[in-house]
Amino acid sequence: MKQFALDRIRSWLRFILHLDGSPRRAALAFALGVFIAWTPALGLHTLLALVIAFFLGLNRVAILAGTLVNNPWTIVPIYSGSAYLGAFLLRSQLPPPRFEGISTLSDLGEFLGQFRPWLGPLLTGTFVLGLASALVSFTAIFYGLRWYGVLRRSG
Repeated sequence: MKQFALDRIRSWLRFILHLDGSPRRAALAFALGVFIAWTPALGLHTLLALVIAFFLGLNRVAILAGTLVNNPWTIVPIYSGSAYLGAFLLRSQLPPPRFEGISTLSDLGEFLGQFRPWLGPLLTGTFVLGLASALVSFTAIFYGLRWYGVLRRSG
């Protein structure tokens, strides 16, 4: 009875996490997570990754691991680098944002309004760098998992 319960829990976890899959599908899930991490959808990366993984039948752990590329230590370099690359690619001259004190609600609106010209370059930069990062991570994870599989089978 105890073994039956453990087997049932294992099969349930395997179904929920979708761990059965080829190295190609695991690498695809991770790379898709990396691409999602570069999107400017702050606060929605996890939800977006889980929805996509569910609909595409991808490894949920791998896609969530890919989204962890964007974290408190990398958020500033990711978005500032993306915005400046996008501005360079779009050949736009953008003023640097002013970080002066905000004392009223209208000041907050004015402060947020100065970021509107940066939206196009940010979207362009995050798409380009996200795609490049996803391609690099797919290649690294795919060949890493294949190498691990060969080592595991050989002994």
